[in-house]
Amino acid sequence: MRNKNRRACTITAVALLLASLAIATMSVRGGNSPEIVVVIDYDAADELPEGIAVDKVGDLYVSLNPLGQLLKYRPDGSDPVLLLDLDGMAFGLAVDAPGNVYMAHWSPGLPSTGVYRVSRDGSIEQLPGTEDILWPNALAFDKRGNLYVTDSEGGAIWRIPRGGSAELWLQHEYLEGLGEIPGFPPVGANGIAYWHGSLYVANTEKGLIVQIPILKSGEPGEPLIIAEEGLYGLDGIALDVHGNIYAVLVLQNKLVKVDPSSGDFTVILTADDGLNMPASLAFGTGKGNRQSVYIINFSLMGPGGLGQAVLKVNVDVPGQPIP
Repeated sequence: MRNKNRRACTITAVALLLASLAIATMSVRGGNSPEIVVVIDYDAADELPEGIAVDKVGDLYVSLNPLGQLLKYRPDGSDPVLLLDLDGMAFGLAVDAPGNVYMAHWSPGLPSTGVYRVSRDGSIEQLPGTEDILWPNALAFDKRGNLYVTDSEGGAIWRIPRGGSAELWLQHEYLEGLGEIPGFPPVGANGIAYWHGSLYVANTEKGLIVQIPILKSGEPGEPLIIAEEGLYGLDGIALDVHGNIYAVLVLQNKLVKVDPSSGDFTVILTADDGLNMPASLAFGTGKGNRQSVYIINFSLMGPGGLGQAVLKVNVDVPGQPIP
């Protein structure tokens, strides 16, 4: 039986955290907003989509946070298939080259916390060692098949080698949250993406994007802050083929494009365009869809904008391929 009381208390704590945060930002508005398409519309108040990933053929994968569920959809949002149903909260997703799907799952204080793989044959496995991650949130692969997991509470990144067990890869002050809300863990390292031998990591409470080189030995190099001003409330990130960083600001209702060489950013979408606590994003992969960005409207605080939904917007540049 699901632990509804634990889940309800946690969701309420998150809501109180977000409601109490003051937001200040400086940004540049990028002209007319591009058109938004609602791909999936969630009507139930407790579904709260959180994570999204797209496989090589363009199929969509969405996690429903309080339900602990992972669903698969066709590229147009049709034909939902339930792949995973766990007691706890579902967070970030990733897809590997063969098409296996990975989901970060958080059940505070319970061994069911961890990263789960749903293989193409439908088999399910909790990856070894991931039960030790305090709050697994976002996922990204490098070109060698290593899977990296952000630990929002622990201010850390974990690495899972192909076929191996999870290991603490880096813990650093740039990845730590502020822990400003009593009774709620810090919200530090969150969205993560791989680019040309480095990881980019978003820090939610500190409003940072951090670059971490991956050394030839596989160990982390010295972390470097590449963007910070005006980015408070960062959540998911994704990269285009030129290395530009697209980020959603869950506490500012914005989609921004960040230049990693300068840290400057342009605002693409705001609450005026229908964003309501955007939590994650992923580039499309199918034919004619590679310049599309899919955005999760988390809508934790209730109705507003386009509500709980998967949105799609054209950004006129393709995303980087799946490693």
